[in-house]
Amino acid sequence: MLTLLIRNVPGLTLAALLSLGLCAGIASAQEPPRDGQHDFDFEIGTWSTHLKRLVKPLSGSTTWVEYEGTTVVRKVWDGRANLVELQVEGPAGRIEALSLRLYNPQTRQWSLNFSGSGSGSMSVPTIGEFKKGRGEFYDQETLNGRAILVRFVISDITSTSCHFEQAFSDDGGKTWEVNWIATDTRVSESAVAPPSDLAKAMNDFDQAQVHKDLAALTRLIADDYVLVNSDASVQRKPEVLADHRLPGFKIDPFVMKEPVIAVLDGAAVVSGLIDLSWTQDGKREKRLIRLANTWARRHGGWQVIYTQVTRVPQ
Repeated sequence: MLTLLIRNVPGLTLAALLSLGLCAGIASAQEPPRDGQHDFDFEIGTWSTHLKRLVKPLSGSTTWVEYEGTTVVRKVWDGRANLVELQVEGPAGRIEALSLRLYNPQTRQWSLNFSGSGSGSMSVPTIGEFKKGRGEFYDQETLNGRAILVRFVISDITSTSCHFEQAFSDDGGKTWEVNWIATDTRVSESAVAPPSDLAKAMNDFDQAQVHKDLAALTRLIADDYVLVNSDASVQRKPEVLADHRLPGFKIDPFVMKEPVIAVLDGAAVVSGLIDLSWTQDGKREKRLIRLANTWARRHGGWQVIYTQVTRVPQ
């Protein structure tokens, strides 16, 4: 998972991601160096990312914002380098970033070079390493003009998931406040990749629902569309569009996890799990659902013709 600190994200400093190196003299006595050139091999692939960020670190605030999106990690130089791309979105906005990670065989440490989509340049490299399956990295920076320490931990690494936490300290490391929590879940490689025009239609449909783009929804939803909700109620295209016109109705950004895609001649079924949250009539709602959309190629493009929503017990 690409973890980062971005210039234009309020309350965060410009540090790099994942590995954060602390200047000499702060770290405790080191064990003999080990060959870590394949430390990040576990992360190669595509991941669904759930991210929580503390809006104003070290201020006493307890306001968190959440994001959902995707992290893609690509191997370079047989694992001695890799490129990470992160795209997440939430009520607080969108984060797009990348990191080029380079392994130094002399120091046996990783150098991570970060860039946000709006910066146009790479950040100062940050340095770190793994020990016994746990990555723990440090950095020294400033926040609101004050010197702070930054700690980043990569833990709970399995073949299908991993966990990331970032924390700040303004008292020399005596106490730490966590401000960045991310959990990645691997996207199955067995999932069938949709054709590029269908993938675009799927993304456009998701974004149109989040941003209440009625023109796009009208184009992407078939006139004979049927939606079967988790309570067994049935809605058709005019009723769905009417919901999105309501001023108090708003769907939060979401990402489909564990997607299952079947593509036929001129049709496709796309199903997966979604942690769906939305606002309706001033009330916040949240539930885990399994969504299945049936698509058909019509009028030179793709339209969704049927949706089945099933609530997942928790």
